[in-house]
Amino acid sequence: MNEKQYELVLILSPQTEGEDLDNAKKEIEEIVKKFEGTIEFKQTEKKDLAYPINKQGQGVYIISILNIVPDSVNNLSKELKINKKVLRHLISLMPITKKTKKKPVSKKALKRKLEMKPKEKTDLKEIDQKLDDIIEKM
Repeated sequence: MNEKQYELVLILSPQTEGEDLDNAKKEIEEIVKKFEGTIEFKQTEKKDLAYPINKQGQGVYIISILNIVPDSVNNLSKELKINKKVLRHLISLMPITKKTKKKPVSKKALKRKLEMKPKEKTDLKEIDQKLDDIIEKM
């Protein structure tokens, strides 16, 4: 079965810093390898939580890209749930982006576009004069 790409967002305890954070990342990487996947950590940031989790008001957010077979995602999720360092996690499938090709512009269309003259700007005094004329006629 083919691997798919997922985004994995983890919230760790706010006390997880420095060497503890590095060890937590290694532990998560080992869990992912256990399910024959790969992980690339993109961003790590300590933030306030929207609501307390396990009496914690802050958490260390780790955003990462995960390549794994879809059948292993549930098992990975179960492993992350029982990990004491992980307060919450979210695994979401990355959208597949299709590159759209732009249609080439024909020489005729390009030539027409270049030949088009910009519209002349009308002077404000002319507009005022025309408005005055219209009002007088009423």
